[in-house]
Amino acid sequence: MQSTDLEEIKAALWEQASHPCTRVSWGVAQVMAARRSKGQLLVLLRGRGRWYPVPAVTIERPLVCPTGACDIREEQDECLTDESTFSGPPERDM
Repeated sequence: MQSTDLEEIKAALWEQASHPCTRVSWGVAQVMAARRSKGQLLVLLRGRGRWYPVPAVTIERPLVCPTGACDIREEQDECLTDESTFSGPPERDM
């Protein structure tokens, strides 16, 4: 999907750093950072040393992660399950 919303782009950049299946790009170049200046969307491209003005960036997220590493909702469910079954420290015999 194409996006010009800075908050959405920043969230996707975080996902790109944390989960290997999300990709934020402009053309064939990978976007590493984004900001706004004087109303323009500026992006820092991988391997480049300056900010480029762009009309929008492409955010690609797969419907299902092929590795299973990107299933954020599933990870949250596992954490909740682990906490709810915690019964406290083991009892000691004295």
